[in-house]
Amino acid sequence: MKEKTATLALLGILLGGLAVRSWGIGQGYPDFYGHVDEIGVAASIWNFFRAGTLLPTEFTYPAFYSYLVAGLLWLSAWLGAAPEMERQLDALVLVSYVDPARLALIGRGLSAVLSSLAIFVTYRLGRQAFGPGVGLLAALLLAFSRAPIVQAHQGLPDSTMAFLALLCFYFSWKIYQRGNWLDYAAAGIAAGLVVATKYNGAFSALAIVAGHILRAIAIRASLQKTVLAGKLWLAIGLAFIALFGGSPYLFLAHEKYLAVATYQVSSLDFTLGQTTPWWWIVEGLVGSGYDLGGMALVAGIGWALYRRSPLDWIFLAAWVPSFAYIGSWTRESMHYLLHFYPLLALGGARVVLSLAGHFRPGWLTFVLAAGCILPNVYLGVGHGRQLMRPDTRALAADWIEENLPEGTRLGMTWLPYCPRLDLQPMRQSLRNYYRGNLAAQEYLDAVWRGKPAYHLVNLEVWRQQPVVPEYYRDKVDLEDPETRRIFRRNWLSAGQLRDREVEYIVLPEAVYGRYLRDELPPQGTAAHFHYLKNHTYFKHLIASQSAVAERVASILSGPDTRGGTIHIFRLLP
Repeated sequence: MKEKTATLALLGILLGGLAVRSWGIGQGYPDFYGHVDEIGVAASIWNFFRAGTLLPTEFTYPAFYSYLVAGLLWLSAWLGAAPEMERQLDALVLVSYVDPARLALIGRGLSAVLSSLAIFVTYRLGRQAFGPGVGLLAALLLAFSRAPIVQAHQGLPDSTMAFLALLCFYFSWKIYQRGNWLDYAAAGIAAGLVVATKYNGAFSALAIVAGHILRAIAIRASLQKTVLAGKLWLAIGLAFIALFGGSPYLFLAHEKYLAVATYQVSSLDFTLGQTTPWWWIVEGLVGSGYDLGGMALVAGIGWALYRRSPLDWIFLAAWVPSFAYIGSWTRESMHYLLHFYPLLALGGARVVLSLAGHFRPGWLTFVLAAGCILPNVYLGVGHGRQLMRPDTRALAADWIEENLPEGTRLGMTWLPYCPRLDLQPMRQSLRNYYRGNLAAQEYLDAVWRGKPAYHLVNLEVWRQQPVVPEYYRDKVDLEDPETRRIFRRNWLSAGQLRDREVEYIVLPEAVYGRYLRDELPPQGTAAHFHYLKNHTYFKHLIASQSAVAERVASILSGPDTRGGTIHIFRLLP
């Protein structure tokens, strides 16, 4: 292939990859309707400005991604995307209350850009290791793989971590290829920032060791020189420095991260069903890649095991322990292996081109490549179209604002599933806080003009101590954090809702639907109690002949909307 043709092909691939990653990136804006985890990440970033601290409030992930997004937010305000006030910090604090979803847009933009840059780095790596044909086809496979496209639309750390891991793989390859100090330094820094962004990329650091050993074998270095090599220890040292610099509170507030990790492990039994250890990865690759494209990715793993080129060893050094560890998890999601997609694409491209080499005439190569790519293009475009559909939460908010007067008291629960509405207490607090600040008051007037505000009553209540019925006392472990949480959680009764002057109840089916099925967890478990309690409460609340509430509106899930069904009930006197 001529150089000019390859350059034009690469440019087309990059533009196509960026297009499918950018289309639908504003889903739900200006309200906060995206991935549920975006809310916690955004709240932690806003708190950097509100509290004047770099200590996160979200400890599910390390903080490097949050710091990157915070820096981009500051830059956007400096460029004029904030109200004019004496101090830029004050302007950002004000924006955090009236436009919190702005951070999701910035975070998604960062994810889309870095996910697109990964396509270019994959091409460079494939070209250097296996030739321009492999580089281009791998870039094409990666550009339209479903998992990277989906994650690129989310203001979460995954795409950033995957890009940093790819840099670690790239410079680990460079360690084998030429082994200079800068390669070791770059690989070490990338490895440290991977862990500072998201934990599941940690095994990427083993690529450095693999590249170093391959280099030592190539130059016939002794075992002592290999182990004591200053370049290797430079990479290790810089990895820890980058880890601390990228997420210092992993060390300074380690107990908070450990508490969240402990809780997440304890919650698995209550949220998950049957699992298929390790096999779910193979199914996920084929399913997410859709037929030939996914099978090419899976075949690429076998090809790496068969060919065992230097880059294959670098890939396998990180892939094998990741496959063994992540494959054993009960939460089955391919985004945990997102950082391997570039190398899987390289393996898939080699398989496709190897098979195509046996075909005559040569145009069959393009037919085979198209069979791998076109279904994924269809899925990628379909994902963008789905994100552009109106969200049922936004439609529910529109109905409420059109039909319920300002100041109405609404009962809701689990807000990420519910419509986002302006609240009167929050508005009053902001008015009081910015009393005397003319610029802030004018900004609030402009934002709130013509938009009603309401009072919210949370249907959930939390007891200070768990209350365990006698039947369960000898059967459950209250030392388990999730078990304690279940027995502390309760709901407001109809009488309590009336006492709080609630007039309407907003209930997404995602909140209660699973509790109205007949699939009971094993008797005597905390999960069994959790199911029965919720089943009884919601069945009584929303029954068709209920004397508690009547349904006045339903926002239905369907092919023309995005999100689940939401019902609105009027609480009967």
